[in-house]
Amino acid sequence: ARAARRGGRWGVRPVLHARPPTPVPAAERRRAMAAATGPGPGAPTPPGVLAALEQAFGTDKVGETGYEIAAATCTSEAEKQEAKERGSSLLYGELLPAGVSKAMLPDRLGGALACGGKLLLELGMGSGKVALQIFLQCRSVGHVLGIELVPSRFAIAEAALLRLAEARPRAFRRLQHEPGRLLAVEELPGGRKLEFQCADFFSLGLDLTERSDVIFFAVNVPCKLFPQLCERLLRAKEGCRLFTYHSLETIWWINEPCPFLQCEANVPEADTFSTSWSPQGYRFFVYVCDRSRPPQITAGARNETFSEWQSIWDEQSQSYYFHNQETEDSQWEVPQSAGCWRAEWSQEHAAYFFWHLPSGHTQWEVPKCMADLGWGSVAADGSAA
Repeated sequence: ARAARRGGRWGVRPVLHARPPTPVPAAERRRAMAAATGPGPGAPTPPGVLAALEQAFGTDKVGETGYEIAAATCTSEAEKQEAKERGSSLLYGELLPAGVSKAMLPDRLGGALACGGKLLLELGMGSGKVALQIFLQCRSVGHVLGIELVPSRFAIAEAALLRLAEARPRAFRRLQHEPGRLLAVEELPGGRKLEFQCADFFSLGLDLTERSDVIFFAVNVPCKLFPQLCERLLRAKEGCRLFTYHSLETIWWINEPCPFLQCEANVPEADTFSTSWSPQGYRFFVYVCDRSRPPQITAGARNETFSEWQSIWDEQSQSYYFHNQETEDSQWEVPQSAGCWRAEWSQEHAAYFFWHLPSGHTQWEVPKCMADLGWGSVAADGSAA
């Protein structure tokens, strides 16, 4: 089977392109990032913030586009193998500065930052560019905590923050440093704190949802973890704003109603954010935790739409193959499971039925996520008829 995509990160995943976007010269990128304006995929980023990001990461590393950006190519074979054993991939992409600036506008995440001392949590921070930009740009955030699982990506963030702190000793003071695991700096004066930790955010990070004012969560989580993720989000602080790769409607696989409502500005499908793989904009979702209003998302539906699989046409064989967007594996055989549904064979009836794993519900009707893979016309051996 042919791999459908390139990359590497359990995280944001690129859409398919005929060819990677052509890298843009640094000076041209800087002008575009500073001038970006709504209602498109970006908003203006202050020149001083861009200058600080370039001082930390390097001029050619801020605003990188395409698939070969630094944090996508840094991973080791050992890290890739560990990800495969976890059932995830190291596919990687990141928001561009203009996309971050748009995400932090008052009608999106900025609505939770009206006063000072706020806690912003970034889960799956990658290179640390987003966390550092928010810390520099949003003065009402008192503490930014970025969590990254992959050591090689954490190393990029760690080196960049050390470089900036050393270049600006009057602006930043190192509070704590455990190489490869933790780095915390304090802004001078004022005491605002930026902290990077190398950890699994299911162990460190999601336990802070009850205290977090903003949660930046632009990563693709394997669907087997959706119930655990939703249990953590269920306890979110009232008024918390959430920026997420996943539409909560498709991943809310627990019985309790979801406390998050989609922000009005984010409802239109055209509300996109500029990214490294799609500078023209990619769809993310922005929510606010508001238990005073009726829930928009309940457990009534049996999650029939979400699928980790993508059907891709192969010209050479004139047939479809199936690409798993979580593990980056591809296969010719029709998948036996998609999302939270699994096809099971009934010897008694000589036919397949469909099992909804979270609830134990079974049915003969094909759920949409399975029908999209061709299960409306599947032979007894599980192959496409």
